[in-house]
Amino acid sequence: MNVKLLYSYKDWMPIKQYADWQGIVKDLGLEALFRAAGHDSVVNASRVVYAEHADSFLSQSMRRVACVPLRTREEVLYRQAILKDCLRNETFVGKLYLLATKVLEDWEKLGKTKNHTSIRDTKAELITDIEVFRLLLSGMESVRNLLLENMDGLTSKGFSDLLERILAEFSPERQEELEKILQDVTFYADSSVRRAERNVFHLNKPVIQIDCGLADGLKLGDLKLEKLENKVENYSNPYGIKAKLQGRINTMLPQYVALYKNTALQADAAELEYQTVSYVMACCGDVLQSFGAFFEQLRFQIGFYLGAINIYHQMKRYQLEDCFPEVGEQDSLSYKDLKEMVMVMTSGAKAVGNTGSLDGKLLTVITGANQGGKSTFLRSIGIAQIMMQCGLMVAAKRYQSGLYPSFFTHFTRREDSAMNSGRLDEELKRMHLIIQRLEENSLLLLNESFATTTEKEGSAIAYDIVKALKEEGVRILTVTHLLSFAQRLYEEMGQEGTDAAFLCAERLEDGSRTFHMIPHAPQQTSFGLELYDEILKE
Repeated sequence: MNVKLLYSYKDWMPIKQYADWQGIVKDLGLEALFRAAGHDSVVNASRVVYAEHADSFLSQSMRRVACVPLRTREEVLYRQAILKDCLRNETFVGKLYLLATKVLEDWEKLGKTKNHTSIRDTKAELITDIEVFRLLLSGMESVRNLLLENMDGLTSKGFSDLLERILAEFSPERQEELEKILQDVTFYADSSVRRAERNVFHLNKPVIQIDCGLADGLKLGDLKLEKLENKVENYSNPYGIKAKLQGRINTMLPQYVALYKNTALQADAAELEYQTVSYVMACCGDVLQSFGAFFEQLRFQIGFYLGAINIYHQMKRYQLEDCFPEVGEQDSLSYKDLKEMVMVMTSGAKAVGNTGSLDGKLLTVITGANQGGKSTFLRSIGIAQIMMQCGLMVAAKRYQSGLYPSFFTHFTRREDSAMNSGRLDEELKRMHLIIQRLEENSLLLLNESFATTTEKEGSAIAYDIVKALKEEGVRILTVTHLLSFAQRLYEEMGQEGTDAAFLCAERLEDGSRTFHMIPHAPQQTSFGLELYDEILKE
């Protein structure tokens, strides 16, 4: 049985990930986003207590889902619709997550195994399978009931289709059939005498009926299970006169064979019970495997949405506006009051939003004053793109873009202690790997790339690479302090109506920075001396 809360047509599989996911995480600071997914386990009147160790699991769920980009507008809308349901029904989501977690934790205590298809080697293993059977049936019933109780508040196709599948594959009629099987084998796992309630005891009385023929040497052959049934009788005293009388009557039946004090027959009967129950449980193996996989997928997939709720609460905590991004044409990219949420969540600093449109711009060059917010703006685009491509809301009043499953970042890493060669050599090696992995409709974010060498050499390298990639149709946003590089591009592509845009970090006449990116030709200085003077004053 499939969950299908991440995709409408399949369950989760970690395939077709971003080619350089670790580089993206490092350059955009996404670890903070993953921590936020597992951060908010607050208990209050409107929410529930989440399972122990939920924080790390939710973070990992968010990380694993985020690394596989959605590729179509329909996939994004499907996931967004489910997330909107989850934001309106947080308590329901928490309960569903807890339910799936509890089933899996109880299964783990029983010695969880994914193989239910083979006949068990020991009585203990067979008893464990029966207990798992009981656990999964109960869990499926609880999931179905929880969905039925909350469907009035759930409008997404994802949740409605999930309930429809459960009602089809685990209908009350199907549940009754499976519970009958469970009841008929449960004698093997339970004591023959069980206290049901005060002064009432259940006494298991299994019946196994075998059809067989005679083989050579008068041995039994062609065995066929005709009937397996466990009758449960109630007694106030299972060792009293009534129970003894019933047992005495049974000994008078023609098919009755007394096992008392007959060791050989007792061993044969025990083996017959074991083989029969083991056979029945093996026949149920596919059902148990399907239910088990369902709970694993349910916990993981609903864990992603619970992590998304936690991110939403973190955004509200830091007073960040949010919206569900729109998937536009492939060359679209526009934003209103877009903010870099990772910086806000890690430092608590107040973010300045940017508004603009880069629709139809294959190349965007961002220059301007040091400490003017250029790199922050570039990260805000990258973070929003990653969040959109996994179905999340973004920190903006509006964000629209095409989808770029082929997405790369190339940021200068000045403090990378793992580098075994020069910085320029390391940058070129990373760029070489990116170029090898580029696909159609790629997006590349460059942040001060090739600034680790001289202005002349860095500008020449940057120009050749950016020009070649642009000609191949790669969409590029680059922040640069290489003024010769930026000026050369502007002279070639800076005319109005081209597919290139030039932004500048705004600087007022008094030297103060607004942290807004405005359309402007590249300036011939980064005003680094201003920062130098400020440091000296301090």
